[in-house]
This record gives sequence, C-alpha cells and structure tokens, in this order.
Amino acid sequence: MTTPVHLARPHAASPLLLRLAPLAALVAAALLLLLTAAPASAHDSLVSSDPEDGATLETSPEQVTLDYSADVLDVSPVVRITGEGGEVVAELDPEVDGSTVTAALDEPLAAGDYEVRWRVVSSDGHPIEGTQSFTVEQGAAGAPSDAGGRTSAPASDAGGATSAPAETTAPAAQTEDSEGGAPVVLIVVIVVAVLAVAGGAVAALRRKR
Repeated sequence: MTTPVHLARPHAASPLLLRLAPLAALVAAALLLLLTAAPASAHDSLVSSDPEDGATLETSPEQVTLDYSADVLDVSPVVRITGEGGEVVAELDPEVDGSTVTAALDEPLAAGDYEVRWRVVSSDGHPIEGTQSFTVEQGAAGAPSDAGGRTSAPASDAGGATSAPAETTAPAAQTEDSEGGAPVVLIVVIVVAVLAVAGGAVAALRRKR
C-alpha cells in the first residue's frame, strides 16, 4: 500500500513582514539622507585674520582681512568696527574673493580698543558670524592713547603689530540655528514614522487573532 506523501505548501508572506518592508525602505532612505547631509553640517570657520585676534597695533590698520576654511558666498557680507562702548565707529564695505574677505578703512582709527564684527554666508548656505578684538596704541596724529586709563601693551621694536600674550583663540561664533538643525528634525520624523508603522502592524495582527 502506497503511503501518500504530503508536500509542504509554501507559506504566504507574514502580514507583519509585509508591513515592515516599507518601514525598512524608509529607514534605509533616511540613513542614506543623513550620511549625504553630514558633510554639509560642518560649517566654514575663520582660520586667520589681520589684525589678529587680540593684537596690539602701533598705528591704525588700513584694512581688515578675514580668511576662512572654505570659499564663502558673496551674499551681503558684513564687516564693522566697534569701539570700547560697543558703538559702531566704522561700517566697512567688504569684498569677497573665494575664502578671503577684505574691507578697507576709509579713515584711520584713533587710539583705543576695538572689535571687528563680521558676518558672512558659509559655503553650505548658512550664515556664520564672530568678533575679533585689537588695540591701536597711537591715533592718526601719533598721540599716545589715553582711553579709559587702559594700560597699553608695549609696542614691537620693529614697529609692526605685536600680539598680546595669547589667550586661547576662540573659534568663530556661528549662528545658533544653523548647527545641525535639519538632521535632528529628520530623526524625529523617522522615529514617529517607525512607531506609527510598528503600532499599525501590531494592531493588525491582534485583530486577525
């Protein structure tokens, strides 16, 4: 007597697997987007300046030069010089040439403490800004500084700019809303989508049982 052989029937795909397939595709696409967007989140930074940050100059500089880590966009750059009280003493007209921004002074500065306040658009399209401080010991007429009883650092014997004893040079300040905002939002969206799809799959399985 021949014993019938029962062949195993192929199992249909699990409903859970069918529901998780779009989720897996969504996660893969999101990870790819995050990986490609990662280089763009590193904004350009100021690498050097003339006058240097914290420098003491014997006389007024003729221009301000700012060098960045990559080419910046020529989109409404701002370079201004403020005095000890924060008032604007010179609104400069900056010129962008690749990674270098230059701004000439129309008139020499009097003796005193100053800050260069700059704002440019990084190569990734995000604005960055910062400040550089310097001191002028003698004004245009060569008179010594008497601003606020400040003790002036001695001038260089060579007659050039001398850097003050270096405090740690702070990195250029960047706009607060430009630092990695898009990836955070994207991660939140992904998490919400994952929870929604997983919840729907579990609910469907419970209904079928």
